[in-house]
Amino acid sequence: MPRRRVSNGMALARFRERSPVLGALAIQAVVFGVLYLLRPFAEEAMDAPVPLLWVMLAQGLLAGIVSRGFRFSLPWVVGQVIAPPLLLFALALDLPGWVFPVILLLLVLVFWNVAGNRVPLYLTNRTTAAALLELLPYKTKLHTADLGSGLGGTLLFLARARPEMQFTGLETAPLPFALSWLRGKLGGGGNLDFRFRDIFKEDLGQYDLVYCFLSPVPMARLYDKARTEMKPGSLFISNSFAVPERKPNRIVTVKDGRKTKLLIWKM
Repeated sequence: MPRRRVSNGMALARFRERSPVLGALAIQAVVFGVLYLLRPFAEEAMDAPVPLLWVMLAQGLLAGIVSRGFRFSLPWVVGQVIAPPLLLFALALDLPGWVFPVILLLLVLVFWNVAGNRVPLYLTNRTTAAALLELLPYKTKLHTADLGSGLGGTLLFLARARPEMQFTGLETAPLPFALSWLRGKLGGGGNLDFRFRDIFKEDLGQYDLVYCFLSPVPMARLYDKARTEMKPGSLFISNSFAVPERKPNRIVTVKDGRKTKLLIWKM
């Protein structure tokens, strides 16, 4: 029995990593079903109808707790918590019909990479960025890339701390790229550059250190590309996601809430 529970847990973890959108929707659906079945009993005990707002708040809270239990990242958990009450709020406002397509368009622009290459928008927290900073040597003119740089916060932090180094972020989700590019122009220095580019079309040989926080799906292919193109002695660092059958040279465990692991390979 314990082995079966472990096996089921691993299967659920793989499902979460490979299809986070479907995983999040599945959790919402299961929680909705449970609350739908329990609602008559609650109304009988209260001898009054349960307000729909209470149901939606419970839906979001339980979905968030379950998502956290399956180790979804914090942005996903927050999204799970607020989605049901926000939906109810939007319906109560009786918004014009064009609002919902606009919201859908914004979601597509943010999570552009989920459908195509199954890489969701994972954001590196500040504690992990600080740990990454400790891995950068001092007073050297190295070139570092963030593959899938998201909103650009990690590279902005590193570029300010290491003005002597060069930093490049690659992103293909339209809205995160636009925001990171704008942040770089407004608050970055001359050592920071954001590019709208497919990571598999970029020559990794120009970088001394490559960092990524993607998903399990592209890791094997990306590692092979890095191994082929990067210079001897350069570093390939993955946040959380391993490369199948490739043991890292070093693992740094970050002292944050999720015990983030930085997996480091020396090329």
